[in-house]
Amino acid sequence: MLFADLNSKSIKNEIAATLATFAAIALIVLFAPKITENYRQRSIFTQEFASGRVLEIIENNIEEDPFVDGRFTGNQKIRVKINEGTYAGQTFNSTNTLGSLRSAVAYEGLEAVFAIRLDKNGEPAVWLYNYKRTTHVYLLAFIFAALVLFIGRFKGLRSLLALLFTGAVLLYIVVPGMWMPHPRLIAFSSLALICAVSFILIAGFSKKALTASCGTLAGVLIAGLLAFIFGKIMNLSGVDMEKGESLLYLAQNRNFKITSLLFVSIVISCLGATMDIAVSIASSAEQLRKANPLLTAKEHLASVMAVGKDIIGTMTNTLILAFCGSSLPLAMMIWGYHMDYMQFMNIPRIVIAVLQALAGSIGMAASVVLTALLSVFIFRREDKKFTA
Repeated sequence: MLFADLNSKSIKNEIAATLATFAAIALIVLFAPKITENYRQRSIFTQEFASGRVLEIIENNIEEDPFVDGRFTGNQKIRVKINEGTYAGQTFNSTNTLGSLRSAVAYEGLEAVFAIRLDKNGEPAVWLYNYKRTTHVYLLAFIFAALVLFIGRFKGLRSLLALLFTGAVLLYIVVPGMWMPHPRLIAFSSLALICAVSFILIAGFSKKALTASCGTLAGVLIAGLLAFIFGKIMNLSGVDMEKGESLLYLAQNRNFKITSLLFVSIVISCLGATMDIAVSIASSAEQLRKANPLLTAKEHLASVMAVGKDIIGTMTNTLILAFCGSSLPLAMMIWGYHMDYMQFMNIPRIVIAVLQALAGSIGMAASVVLTALLSVFIFRREDKKFTA
């Protein structure tokens, strides 16, 4: 059963927290856009995007790309039908040009996304923009949600709810907040809210949730401050990040503090791993205290730190590998072009990747120590406000 992992004393509190989170998500989705819309730039796109179907391949002049497996070059003349939007139900002839960087091959019956723009004569021009991948994304999300619910039951439901809340806050508050005054404060406050809600949903109103939240925020703040300080020292900013140049053009017309981008991106990227570490340390402290209430504070701390050492060894490696994975094409370019060490180690984008990995790892290591200290202190107190 869905509620099999709950006892009678906690059901009401857990259901109340769940319903409150549902309500919070709804309020964020409904009202946040109305508040942030004034800070949003007017759309620069003049084309319309709509789903459609390829009815016929009129002419096919394509061949396999000699450099990229599974891709084609050349062009196709196709006839398509638009299924939605302004031109729903209308058919158009179009030319689909293929290359190494863009290779959406058309075939009869293909459901795809089409771009429509008025040409200089005011007539709609249609071209195949990309494959329609949303159906497969939804299927994968459904499999993930079903697996989490099957394994976790009501805890799985709360985990999914925490994920939805995180997504709502990031998309509707943090991202628009980057265009508002004080983006660092908005971002960190939002992450603190995410942290608190996630731990309450997962661990309830408990000492474990309190200590994990405090340890997480401390570690993330340390990582963000290191990124900010060393970013200043090394003359790095959000402009040097991927797509930073494009944001710079938008910043010229808006009050966008692009210098905040590096700080915010690093605190977001290391939040998940730091939360994982903090809750593991807090859970270990809780279970050790329950298993042996006679442990002295020194013994308790030493035992928790022994667990922390094992966790930090793998989690730091995980974070660095994640950052390296995202920079793999850049690393391949460095190797392929025989770039000199002094050349590539001073490229801003590479230095930012190193800064992200090291600042995040330092923040996680600090989170282990701070969560351990706080856990031992809190779990040894007889505080009636929390249930261990």
